Amino acid sequence: MRDRVLDGVAELLAHGQDLTYAKVAAAADVPERTVYRYFPSRQDLMTAVVAWVNERTGKPRGTTRDEVIELVRQLFPSFDEVAPVVREVLMSPEGLAARLDDNDERRAAALAVVDDEAGGLDDATARRVAAVVQLLTSAAAWQALRDYWDMDGAESAETVAVGLTMLLAGARAEAQTPERRRRRPPRSSSTTGASR
Repeated sequence: MRDRVLDGVAELLAHGQDLTYAKVAAAADVPERTVYRYFPSRQDLMTAVVAWVNERTGKPRGTTRDEVIELVRQLFPSFDEVAPVVREVLMSPEGLAARLDDNDERRAAALAVVDDEAGGLDDATARRVAAVVQLLTSAAAWQALRDYWDMDGAESAETVAVGLTMLLAGARAEAQTPERRRRRPPRSSSTTGASR
């Protein structure tokens, strides 16, 4: 029943409809009280929608540049298949709250990528580079490349691959400069997470 309701949400969003409980119930062909039973608040509904997207597109986990690039090459084209749902998750306040649920894990993954490529950076610089890594590998980057550059998922993934490669090459070169070399210990290799 829960999946039926979420499929109803996807159908509404695919047709540009607002998400109201009455519309979701009609699209899912269930009583409105059933929607409320499974999703008592709009936040509960959007949290489930984020999980629905992750089930269909995958939830990337990578701690090296090559792993992250390969995952983005799989993930971004799959966003094309559920584009209206991804857009709603990106645009709604409830979608933001749901996406932030695993942000610590996403940050840890991005920091692990930076450590793998440029472990000698000071903490502030490593944090800034990791923030860009997380941004480039996010659904927001896919959406921006789709909106502003008319790129599909495959082309946006290749664009991100180029950007990540160049960013991390620059970070690696910066980490190797004498004034930056080993100002901090490398992070543990057990730090893992998502970069989406």
